[in-house]
Amino acid sequence: MKRAVLILALLWPLSGLPHEGHQHAADTAPAAAPPVDAPRRLADGRLQVAKASQHLWQLRTQVARESEVSASVELAGRVVADPSAGGRVQAPFDGVVEAGPRGLPLPGQAVKAGEVLAWLRPSLPPLERSARLAARAEVEARLGIARQRAARLARLEGSVAQKDIDAARAEADGLARQFAALGTALDGREALRAPVAGIVAVARATTGQRVEAGAELFEVLRPDRLMVEALAYDPALVAGLDTARGEVGGTVLELRFAGGGRSLREGTLPLLFRVAGAPPLAVGQPVKVFASLKGPTGKALVLPREALGGSGEDVSVWVHEAPERFAPRRLRVAALDTGRVRVVSGLAAGERVVVQGAHLLGGVR
Repeated sequence: MKRAVLILALLWPLSGLPHEGHQHAADTAPAAAPPVDAPRRLADGRLQVAKASQHLWQLRTQVARESEVSASVELAGRVVADPSAGGRVQAPFDGVVEAGPRGLPLPGQAVKAGEVLAWLRPSLPPLERSARLAARAEVEARLGIARQRAARLARLEGSVAQKDIDAARAEADGLARQFAALGTALDGREALRAPVAGIVAVARATTGQRVEAGAELFEVLRPDRLMVEALAYDPALVAGLDTARGEVGGTVLELRFAGGGRSLREGTLPLLFRVAGAPPLAVGQPVKVFASLKGPTGKALVLPREALGGSGEDVSVWVHEAPERFAPRRLRVAALDTGRVRVVSGLAAGERVVVQGAHLLGGVR
């Protein structure tokens, strides 16, 4: 009996070892804990970001300093055609559109000044056409009689006063021109020509289309002579504008003030700017206009737009408080130009602000 107990005692420690076909819960590997230097958000909203992560994200900071700036304003605008370098082709009367010598032009097609874009054949109601045919027949009959009379008097030259001969010829010529005009009105067609050399921006005509008088069929413009129309609410801006820049689709436009009206349009005052160069723009494309105003300059904190989060006047930035600590800060800013803003409130001079990679810090949870 003692020998059996001794054998069991020796075998007992081996029963806890793992063996094939059996798995213990204690043998499961524990879940990997997050690295201690991973970026994390603290309870107060600040971020803890290790130096290694800062280098990986290529974070860049800048000390906020005061700079001399002039007053500026941001205006909403859109691209428009220069009225002296573009034009519209309208139907002078009711008619049917016919293709021109090169067919109907397509949008983007280059045309020359005076080139025939299409033909317009008059379209008359049946009663009016019948009246014009009757008038034409009457003029034709009178023209035949006038020509016979002029020929008879010409044969009697010397015995008939010269003034009577001249009067008969003048009457025949006048009736001939009247007959030709009636024929053009009935069977002729009007050439629709390009007002300027440029490209066709809009083409609304198709072959056989019936249009009314005044209908806009084509719009031709020069892509190197576009303008920007901005809307202002203060008439004093017309006299105070200095320099201006525009931003559209990430492209910066150099603008030169061309003039502004003195009549409000739907509560706004339209201002026109000429675009330097020939950037790829489309008529109607929205543009942000940043205009500097004449007058004394002042000191203000200036930040690049890349440092801002959010939109409008109330935005946020990340302030670098400690080597591995970043704090969010709400600011109130005003537009300065296409790449910079002026801080109105929320930031003090000397604070270090993240100017590159701020969007990566905003994604830390």
